Amino acid sequence: MQKISSTASMNRSRPFLIMTQSREQECQSDRFVLHHVPLITTERLSFDASLLEDEYDWLVLTSRNAVEHFLPYMDSVKFDRLASIGRKTSESLEAHGFTVDFEPPDYSQEGFMAHFTAQPGDRVLYPVSERARPLLYEHLGRQGCTVTRIALYRPTDNGASRKVLQELLMEKPYGITFSSPSGVRTFMKWFAPGMLNGMTVAAIGHVTAEALEEYGVSSIQPAKETVEDMILMLEERIDRGV
Repeated sequence: MQKISSTASMNRSRPFLIMTQSREQECQSDRFVLHHVPLITTERLSFDASLLEDEYDWLVLTSRNAVEHFLPYMDSVKFDRLASIGRKTSESLEAHGFTVDFEPPDYSQEGFMAHFTAQPGDRVLYPVSERARPLLYEHLGRQGCTVTRIALYRPTDNGASRKVLQELLMEKPYGITFSSPSGVRTFMKWFAPGMLNGMTVAAIGHVTAEALEEYGVSSIQPAKETVEDMILMLEERIDRGV
């Protein structure tokens, strides 16, 4: 079960942020009280284990969720090089003793595509969320790679957060952060978009921002797609009186 911040009513000495990403990160803020209320959890899916019997030039893991769900299979698959999207994903792999051979400077599929040098004929193993955008998969195919895509896990609503989130929204937070389109969709299943009126809405990147736009909600995004950069962006705004 995902860890959820306490929502007991209190006299707040600082404004607070609702952080809705699936994982609680060791983030701190001198300007805000941070409440972690994960909207999404994940469940591992079954797949054809014979796919792990092939040999691959690259194993590409795009998130910490992908790392977590693929770890039980890491010793069962042969691959020459390991690619990651994002520093947190790389850190998760490194914590388990793996060396990351490629990490793009821009933590997105687009950043990966811009900097990753694939060779025609490369065999790529690509275990991802069932709902992952097809952008990178299709790009690698166009580069002449043979890509084996595994639907490794699926995001699901984290129902335990609904009441907690409702209580926090009633306390008028300074802002709320979204880290995935799945989280946006879950929020909108539970609440009307108008619940976000009067607060700053931050999206970790353009894909999440586009999901919010579908509901008529405008958002701001940090220059780099990390939770830490979202918090820094919001701290700078409040320092300017925004």
